[in-house]
Amino acid sequence: MKIRTFAVLALSVALSACQTAPATPLAPQDFTINASKLKTKEAIIATFLPRNYKIIRDSEFQLVLDRPANDNFGAMLLFGSKFNGVPDARVTFTITGDNPTQVNSRLELVTNPGSGFEQVTDINGNSDARAALQRGMTMVKEKAETK
Repeated sequence: MKIRTFAVLALSVALSACQTAPATPLAPQDFTINASKLKTKEAIIATFLPRNYKIIRDSEFQLVLDRPANDNFGAMLLFGSKFNGVPDARVTFTITGDNPTQVNSRLELVTNPGSGFEQVTDINGNSDARAALQRGMTMVKEKAETK
């Protein structure tokens, strides 16, 4: 009887150790802005350039912005290389429609940015990065819709 009780207790402890914490909901990656495509792009640029982002690529439907991730020691430790110890944080915006404008975003960390040896890591699953993007896009929405 004692062995059976111990086995049941050990099994229940082992199973409860496998239980994971509930996932926190991630901030959205898609945004609808009630402004023209041009005003939306201008608002994105006006919001992200003061945050040390540089425009890497700008086309009719896409806007790519990079900034050094030198404020994140973990990113520098994990994604830095011996050639460039500071990876870049990259945000790619795909912009479609016109009044309302749909903006889809993609978050990435880039090792060896600007070289032929770029390595891109998707960080869309990072809740902190998504929350920061959400804060920035809230500012974009306010700027674009109030002008």
